[in-house]
Amino acid sequence: MRAQLLHLSGPLRGRTVTYPERLVRVGRDPDNEACLQSPVVAERHAMIDWVEAECQFHLRSLDGAMFVNGRQVEEIILKDGDQLEFGAGGPMARFSTYFPIGAVCKPVRRMLTDARAVAQHSGGATATRMFTKDLFTQATPTLKIGAPLLIVGAAFLVGWLGGWLGSRPSPEEQRRTADMVTKAEVDEMRAEYQAQIKRLAQPTAVIRRVQKEWSLGVCLIHGVYHLHEPDGSQALDVRGNVMEVEYTGSGFLVSKEGHIVTNRHVAMPWTEDQVHMAQIANGSKPVFQTLTVTFPGKMPITVAQKSIKRRADKLDVAVMQLTAEEVKGIPVLPLRSDGTEGEDQRAIVVGYPTGLAALLARANNETLEELRRTAASMSDAIAQLAKAGQIKPVITQGVVSNSESHLIAYDAGTTSGGSGGPVFSGKGDVIAVNFAIQRNFAGNNLGVPIRYARELLKK
Repeated sequence: MRAQLLHLSGPLRGRTVTYPERLVRVGRDPDNEACLQSPVVAERHAMIDWVEAECQFHLRSLDGAMFVNGRQVEEIILKDGDQLEFGAGGPMARFSTYFPIGAVCKPVRRMLTDARAVAQHSGGATATRMFTKDLFTQATPTLKIGAPLLIVGAAFLVGWLGGWLGSRPSPEEQRRTADMVTKAEVDEMRAEYQAQIKRLAQPTAVIRRVQKEWSLGVCLIHGVYHLHEPDGSQALDVRGNVMEVEYTGSGFLVSKEGHIVTNRHVAMPWTEDQVHMAQIANGSKPVFQTLTVTFPGKMPITVAQKSIKRRADKLDVAVMQLTAEEVKGIPVLPLRSDGTEGEDQRAIVVGYPTGLAALLARANNETLEELRRTAASMSDAIAQLAKAGQIKPVITQGVVSNSESHLIAYDAGTTSGGSGGPVFSGKGDVIAVNFAIQRNFAGNNLGVPIRYARELLKK
C-alpha cells in the first residue's frame, strides 16, 4: 500500500503524488517526503503512516494544525476521498490509497474527477495539464496507446452494435445516438463531480465564512450589577461593602431590529446566585450599573435592562435588544428553522471563553502598553481593545455526540465566558445556544436547541 495525494492547492497544486515509502512526513523541511513551502505549514507538520496490523493509513498531527474534511484532528484513520488541509487556510490535498502491484491503473472517470477538483481550487490550466499527464502516465497501456482511437471509435461502435441488434440506422441516426450516449455519460459524471465537490468543500467553506463574516455578529457581553434594597439603597455584603458583581459572556445578533440571543444566566446573572435570589424574594431589586455588548469592529453599545426577555421555563435562553440603527452593518446570523438541530454531526462554537483574559492574551504589545497606562477598569479595557480592533471571538469545532429535545452535546472546546455564543452546524446555520460545560471533562459541552430562542423571539 502507498499513500497518494492529489494536491488541490499550494506549491504542488495539480500534481498527483504517490509516495514510495509507507511513512510520509509532511512539512516545510526539505527532508520531508512531502515538502510544502507555505507560511502556515510547520517544519514537521504531520505524518501519514501505514499501520500494518490494522491495514489502514493513520494521519497524525505533529507541530502543525491538521484539518480533515473541515474538522481539526490530532490523529485519524484516513479514508479514500478525505480532504486534508495543512494548517488553517493552508495547502489542501485529497488522499487515496494506491495499490502498486497488480493494480488497475487510474480510471478515466477518476482522472476527470481529479481534474475538476483541481480546477475548483487552482484553475482550468493547471487541471488540464494534470489530466494530460495522468492520461499518459497513469492510464493502462492500452489506453495510453489507444486513447485517441477510443474517442473516434466510440461513435462507430454504437453504430455497429445498432446494426448487429437489428436494422442498421442511418449515419445521421448513428451520430445522434452517439451524441446522446456521450451526453448521458457527461451528465452523470458532472452530477457525481458536483455532489462530491459540494460534499468536500462545504466544511472548509463554512469555517471560512464563520471566520470572515458571521463571527462579526457575535458580541462580547459585559455587565456590572448591584442589588438595591426596597428603600432604594444599595445592598451590602457581610463585610459592609457595596455588593457588586462583574462578569462577561457572549451573544449573537439574530434580527435587523437589534435582537441579541444569549443565555438567561448571562442576561440575568443573579438567577444563578441563590443568595441574591433570596434577597430578591425579600424585595431587593437587581440593577445594572453597566450592561454593554461589543461586536468586532464596533465600540461598546449600552443595552437597556428593560429590553431583556427570558423564557418562563428553566431553559437557559434570553433575548436583549438594541435599536436597528445601533446594529446597522452587523451581520444577522442564520438560524435553523425546521427543528432538525440534533441531526447534524458537526458543531462550530463561536464566543468569548475566559472573557477579557483571552482578549488580552491575543492583543498586540502596543495595545497592551496603552492598557497598562490608561485602563482603570474592565469597561476601560474593553473600550480600548475595541478601539484597537482587538475584539474578536474564539472559534472552535468538533462533533455532536448526543441530541435530546432540550439540549445538544458536542466536544467543541469552550469555557466560562463562552456562554451565550452560537453553535453552528456543518451547513452553516445556528443550531444551538452554548450554555454549559461539563466540569473535568472537556469533551462534553452543552447547548440549547435554537428553536427555543426562536420561540422567545416571537413573543
